[in-house]
Amino acid sequence: MELSKKSLLITLVLFVAVASISAQDTKPQVTPADVSQENHDSKEGQDKELFEYYYKTRPENLPPNKAKLEYNLIKTLKKEIMSRDYSKESAEAIKKIDATNIQFERVYRESKWLRGFMTQNTHLNYSEFMYIVKHDKYMCFVSFDVNPETYLQQSRQSHLVFAAKDKFEIIIPKP
Repeated sequence: MELSKKSLLITLVLFVAVASISAQDTKPQVTPADVSQENHDSKEGQDKELFEYYYKTRPENLPPNKAKLEYNLIKTLKKEIMSRDYSKESAEAIKKIDATNIQFERVYRESKWLRGFMTQNTHLNYSEFMYIVKHDKYMCFVSFDVNPETYLQQSRQSHLVFAAKDKFEIIIPKP
């Protein structure tokens, strides 16, 4: 019994010694190329400048642009008015629409009023970027695929609501 304990102890010490020696042999050798690469990474180079410039100028990293948002909303509102209201008054109203005389608000799917509107208009889908734009008697629901403050783009969906003079009077435009 005493002999087996001693042999087990000797075997364990030998195993630890062999493992430590083999671990020392597997260290990577430092080559001159690695040293030059490490020195280059610590220096200011054009590659670092390119990397920083690229991330500073990405649209996601720029501050929100209210002018782009207003442009996208006004463009959609004008398009919807032209396609749905053919009266002469609407043609004059379209010319007067700009950022100073519209009201807009971002809306979210948690709003009970928006849920009611979407329930009635089943052809519309929820989106991450949804807005309500108002000008005079016209109100328009607009949704976008991506952030309209970041990119100039077409709306994904829009729905114009307005009070016409006569609900049964339909003016068909000339082709």
